[in-house]
Amino acid sequence: MNRGILVLFLYLFFLISCGERVVAPEDEETSGGTQKWSFWTQSGISSSPAIGDDGTIYVVSGDGNLHALNPDGSEEWDFDTGYWTESSPSIGNDGTIYICSNNDTLYAINPDGTVKWKFKTGDVTSSPAIGEDGTLYVCSMDSNLYSLNPDGTLKWKKSIGWQLSFAPAIGNYGTIYVVSRDKLHAINTDSSDKWTFIFGDIVASTPAISNNEVIYVAAWNGKLYAVNWQGTEEWRFLTGGWVECSPVIGPGGTIYLGCLDDSLYAINWDGSRKWTYPTGGDVNGAPAVGSDSTIYVGSYDDTLYAINPDGTRKWAFGTGANVISSPAINDTTIYVGSNDGHFYAIEGTSEGPANSGWPLLYHDLKRSGRGNAPLQ
Repeated sequence: MNRGILVLFLYLFFLISCGERVVAPEDEETSGGTQKWSFWTQSGISSSPAIGDDGTIYVVSGDGNLHALNPDGSEEWDFDTGYWTESSPSIGNDGTIYICSNNDTLYAINPDGTVKWKFKTGDVTSSPAIGEDGTLYVCSMDSNLYSLNPDGTLKWKKSIGWQLSFAPAIGNYGTIYVVSRDKLHAINTDSSDKWTFIFGDIVASTPAISNNEVIYVAAWNGKLYAVNWQGTEEWRFLTGGWVECSPVIGPGGTIYLGCLDDSLYAINWDGSRKWTYPTGGDVNGAPAVGSDSTIYVGSYDDTLYAINPDGTRKWAFGTGANVISSPAINDTTIYVGSNDGHFYAIEGTSEGPANSGWPLLYHDLKRSGRGNAPLQ
């Protein structure tokens, strides 16, 4: 290897390892993209943070520890589920934190870090969705959708007929949407079936729901489907590669979807392509859209990108490993985990999530998975 290229490579590696901003030559100097603080969790972070009404940030590391952090980066407490965990925490209206662990257990944690109750299911790899009345909906790898009362007792369970690895989503009128292998199920709150849509392709995402109840679901083979509230296909969009992440919806109905062809896609509400932004690696964590329409998305090139609504880059922040975690946005701070084991707080320009149909993974900062939930 040429000596000059080797020196440049080592320098870039040093910058990324230190969590400093990495700027490509085409970048414009804009505000944001600088580190406020980082918190070491001792294990990689692939799940996404949730933020409570008081600003407390809840993040789960891969070793199964739930950390409650103050906005200044100090730790209030941590809770050990005792097993590795992939799901993101969700927060109820009363402040209860819900976390699913791969030890087949859903935990309800009080805001002080003590256990409120726990419920045994099959293996759960996704987050619960929370209804307006506090009912919890949990998808399990035992092929069941569980409906739980806020006190942790079982309301009902429904066999879907296939392992359920993605979180449910609740529509604007209370319908529960669940994906299983190649189907989208619309289920009423009493567990009765509303309709089932067959994609014919293997599903790869949790649904995102627009304000007019169009449900967007991505498939492994790179297709994004738009299905209306009656269970009829509106359109489908084909990306340039495989997909492993969920879509989100920004202002004007623009849908944003990461892809394993090293790209972030912006798709108009009618299914036409708006633009494509090339990152330096696969994108398999859901983007997040801020109040100023900035899009934040992580990549397998160990970087969190901030992208303007016209598809140009605002800034890029380097971490020490890939960024799968979907960001949260609060008070001009972008919160995101990295598989380098650090949880980062980064200066941004967005006051919070965009005022749009589904701007974040699981809709809002509490990760409620509910379309009619307030955004913050």
